[in-house]
Amino acid sequence: MRRFAFIIAFLGMLVLVFMLNGVVVEVKNYSDLDDLEINQRVLVAGEVVGERLIFGGSKILILESGLELVCECSGNFEGKMVRAEGVISEFKEKKQISVLTVYVLR
Repeated sequence: MRRFAFIIAFLGMLVLVFMLNGVVVEVKNYSDLDDLEINQRVLVAGEVVGERLIFGGSKILILESGLELVCECSGNFEGKMVRAEGVISEFKEKKQISVLTVYVLR
């Protein structure tokens, strides 16, 4: 009986891990972002053409495709190619990407 309960608990944890990871959608431009729901995980890459400090350590990175990335990151990203994973959020009825991780490609 204990062995059976252990197997069910282990399978339950695996299902939870798969549910938490979810599906990551790659976004190329703002129209792709418009079709997705809030809190959907996305992956985006591109060159940063603008960077604005909004408060504290938070910044808005504007990509060449027109996408806005909101991140709490340090350093200067303007003119660099980045790859970011994040979730879709909305501010003043405009969708943005709240960054979870960002990597500089070059």
